[in-house]
Amino acid sequence: MDMKKKIFTQIRLKRIAAFAIDAVIVSILLSIVYRITGFANFPVVLTKMIEIQKTMSEAASQEATVQVMALFNEAFLQSLFIWFCYDVLTTLILRGSTIGKMIFRLKLTHINNKKGKLAYGLLVIVRSFFKFLSMFLFQGIPFLISVISIFANPNSLAAHDRLARLLVVNKNDVTSLE
Repeated sequence: MDMKKKIFTQIRLKRIAAFAIDAVIVSILLSIVYRITGFANFPVVLTKMIEIQKTMSEAASQEATVQVMALFNEAFLQSLFIWFCYDVLTTLILRGSTIGKMIFRLKLTHINNKKGKLAYGLLVIVRSFFKFLSMFLFQGIPFLISVISIFANPNSLAAHDRLARLLVVNKNDVTSLE
């Protein structure tokens, strides 16, 4: 394997590992938010699902299932909002990295690296918005599509990276955005 392919493969694997770390952190944040506010109430969704399975007739079950799906969508949307805030805030505060990306020495930068701070901040928000909007609309399928697209193109770009014209690179390979 030539050096360029090896570097891109390393970045791809680091991105997936960074995502996993960020997912664990967001899960902890969700747990804390749930304990404090009661929002992102997946325990209630689970309890209602178990109740449906145990006690309801077919007709009543359909109505209860619709109610449970509404509760699930509300909790899922709240979870995505918390993840969106985590993604945007950590990326802006840590100058291009979430905590997961920081651990793996990855950084989000503009493709041509010539945009100012304000433009970069707006692009980070746009990137995160499209990432989480697609996750809400398609219920997790975009993650699989992103992983496939990261491996399918030479620059390791996910769809939300392309929309915002941003690129994830090794921190050593990018000049500071300051």
